[in-house]
Amino acid sequence: MTTLVGIAPSGERRNPTAVAAFVLGLLAIAGFATFLLGKALPDAMVFAVIQGILIAAPALWLIVVVLAIALGHFGFAQARRHSGAGRGLSITAIVLGYVALVPMAIMVWLTVSGLALWGPWFGMLR
Repeated sequence: MTTLVGIAPSGERRNPTAVAAFVLGLLAIAGFATFLLGKALPDAMVFAVIQGILIAAPALWLIVVVLAIALGHFGFAQARRHSGAGRGLSITAIVLGYVALVPMAIMVWLTVSGLALWGPWFGMLR
């Protein structure tokens, strides 16, 4: 009879910061994708609920994106200091965070430029 040896040796270091950053990066991308799908499929209840959360609390999405990027950089630094555990997860979290940050910056820019263009016309900016 043979025994199975664990996949990861017990002495191997783990990087929970990289795992947390990766999960937040996935949430950031999922938030953006859900926002787009909610716009495309307004009748879908699940998408409408999540879209409502994102519209009601866009700061929550921003917090998730910033945390994904920050924890990704922190996890990458930990991976460099230690045995390299979590290096790939950290890089993926950083990429996902920046990918989610780009459309958010575009939406903020369009909102601000729209207010600057049309705000005086509608009496919003005086």
